[in-house]
Amino acid sequence: MTTVALLSVEKVSKSFAGNRVLTDVSLEVRPGEVLALVGENGAGKSTVLSLITGLLAPDTGRVAFDGAPVARAWSPHRARAAGIGSVHQELSLNPHQSVAENVFLGAWPSRWGLVRRRDLAARAEPLLARVGLDVDPRTPVGRLPLGRQQLVELAKALAGEPRLLILDEATSALDEDQVAAVFRVIRELRERDGSVIFVSHRMAELFAVADRLTVLKDGAVTATRERTDTDHDDIVRLMVGRELSDLFPGKAPAAHDTDPLLRVRGLTVPRACSGIDLDLAPGRITGLGGLQGQGQREVLRALFGLARHSGELTLDGRPVRLSSPRDAIRHRIAYVPEDRKIEGVHTVRSVRDNLALPSMRALAPAHRLTTVSRGAETALVEELIGRLRIKAASPAQEARRLSGGNQQKVALAKWLRTGPRVLLLAEPTRGIDIGTKREIYHLLRRLADDGLAVLVTSGDTMELVGLCDEVAVLYEGTVVDRLSGPELTEERLVRSSVMGTGSVVRA
Repeated sequence: MTTVALLSVEKVSKSFAGNRVLTDVSLEVRPGEVLALVGENGAGKSTVLSLITGLLAPDTGRVAFDGAPVARAWSPHRARAAGIGSVHQELSLNPHQSVAENVFLGAWPSRWGLVRRRDLAARAEPLLARVGLDVDPRTPVGRLPLGRQQLVELAKALAGEPRLLILDEATSALDEDQVAAVFRVIRELRERDGSVIFVSHRMAELFAVADRLTVLKDGAVTATRERTDTDHDDIVRLMVGRELSDLFPGKAPAAHDTDPLLRVRGLTVPRACSGIDLDLAPGRITGLGGLQGQGQREVLRALFGLARHSGELTLDGRPVRLSSPRDAIRHRIAYVPEDRKIEGVHTVRSVRDNLALPSMRALAPAHRLTTVSRGAETALVEELIGRLRIKAASPAQEARRLSGGNQQKVALAKWLRTGPRVLLLAEPTRGIDIGTKREIYHLLRRLADDGLAVLVTSGDTMELVGLCDEVAVLYEGTVVDRLSGPELTEERLVRSSVMGTGSVVRA
């Protein structure tokens, strides 16, 4: 006897302003199943999820939940009441309220109209434990790092006891232990006959947790595969039409006595890292590896003048002081932060404004910032949009309307006309699709080939191994291993990251 699908999406199509974004999309999620929804940014994943959660209504086709078509009045509220919970990459938390208040946002228990915060905290504790989050429920959520806030989002979704849980890039900001906690929640739901739609650009996660994979390309389903009947290369071909081996560019030749452009000795950031030595050479991409939170982010912030630090820094063999971003920019050091929406891009400003901002002084006649040459600005913006293939309706489009991958391109592109010599990137491909990752990887290699020194942090082991010429592994704020050439493998990098010593690995 065939089991009735918990969720069915049947020949659904959707257009915006005459632009077709979904064409006859069909998929189903069975009870007790994890379905991975896979595709590049712009493939239609977010639109499908919006139809399921009631944010949008289909133009044609239908969505059925628990065997019954959803009503025309289907809405996020009705979807939650029916048992659909969702966690997205973009947070929906109030940073000024406590963890417990956020977990039960919209459903605070009260007595005679008064919220009893002690009861709220007590009710939140088992949910926080379930997602592996050891934090005082009374803590303002804005004080937590991004990964922990993401787990609060998961606890918030679980508070509604969902029968179908949608995880849309919900692991993109998490370290390995936090991802393992999410996987435990998924297994618990599966054992209770609950279902999950899982979206991630990390291929290893898809194959670790999914039962089936449905691939979207250009708004249509190209295939649905049982996990046991497919592999990474097959899924990549279905998504982008190319082999996984084509993802990374070739590496730089082995360095022979190349003088470093930026030499770092004994870099120390209080309560974050100490005694960091790095040699950033032109033409080479250096990575900072290790588990999340080992000081990688603070190294980059210190080198851009955003974090108070000590140590010796020399640029072109001369001592340099980087006490502010102004100092760093003056020395032609550029920084692309990990949180593009908060630090990397002015989301409410246009693509044009974002791309032109770091070059304002050069765009002003006689370098006076009272006026800007519109012609020069237009030429700069058009060049950068074309160079990085930024997909925008026009330069006037607000940056918040771009996909995550195109926002990341803007965050990177805006620095290119400033003539940087050192490029610092934190998690440069977090939450973006494979096709855009490839573009960024090849761009970084071209920039290195043109003489830039590039320093990258990433929680993606495959990314560090495939992209970087060498990787310094951090553990508890210090460098414990340095890998290059044949020693730079995923196994070696993971072992150094979790064991905290390179000497054990060499044994």
